[in-house]
Amino acid sequence: MNMGISNKAFSADNQQETSFVSSNLINHKWGILRDYTPDTVKLSNELVILIALLYTDGGISKHRLSSWRIFFANSCEEAIVLFRNCLVKLFKISPSRIKVRTKFGRYHFAVLTSKEVGNYLIKTFGHFRTLKFKDGQHPLVSIPVKALIECGKADIFLKTAFSMDGGVKFYLARNKKLGTKWLERNVSLACHHPVLRNQYQELLQSIGIESKNIEKDKIIKVRRREDLEKFAVKVGFIKGIRTTKHSKFWIGVEKNDVLKMVLDSYKNPSKYISSTQFNLR
Repeated sequence: MNMGISNKAFSADNQQETSFVSSNLINHKWGILRDYTPDTVKLSNELVILIALLYTDGGISKHRLSSWRIFFANSCEEAIVLFRNCLVKLFKISPSRIKVRTKFGRYHFAVLTSKEVGNYLIKTFGHFRTLKFKDGQHPLVSIPVKALIECGKADIFLKTAFSMDGGVKFYLARNKKLGTKWLERNVSLACHHPVLRNQYQELLQSIGIESKNIEKDKIIKVRRREDLEKFAVKVGFIKGIRTTKHSKFWIGVEKNDVLKMVLDSYKNPSKYISSTQFNLR
């Protein structure tokens, strides 16, 4: 089974899309970026991946008076490499300008300090903050839904977003009172911003996948078998991205592999209901 879109879209060697920046910027080598021309913006694969990373585990914050920090944090090294490669390819900067540090031996933080890159991203897409302010208000933020759908890259955006802030829930549920048990299966995406949750739903619907917007849990959930099958074929997860400590039974397993087991469990549920995997913790 084809588990999602091709991972070539997530390779630094992907040459399918032309750059969205001006020729002056393309010819620039390892220096200060200049001559941004918003009218030449094109949503290349790398740009779509980059903004999805920023909307989920990243962001842009002010640095001193006129510069910006473009940052991304994740426990998966593959995600950090993806972030760095997108910036390098899009803006023709030296990889050494993107500083990466690790905390507690498992959390990786990547930061690019750049007035020009920050100005370009803010001018083109607005801000990327999704969490509430101290006064309880949500920031004004919006995914470019229409542009993603029109250019046929909603799947790339969703694949990146679900790989970062999403995951697969697959576990044995029990009703002790009735003595029954069943397999709980879903793919979900955590997002605290109500506008963005609606937009994620719109993007999923644009490729034929129905989902639920669960306000109390602040998640988007894909649960029906037919929608999970469509998700596996049309979206999936980035290769190499693994489940984290938030997964009770599948820590360290690739998210795509857990999704494969979910789909397989519809064909042979007894294999998983009787599995000792769900008794490990």
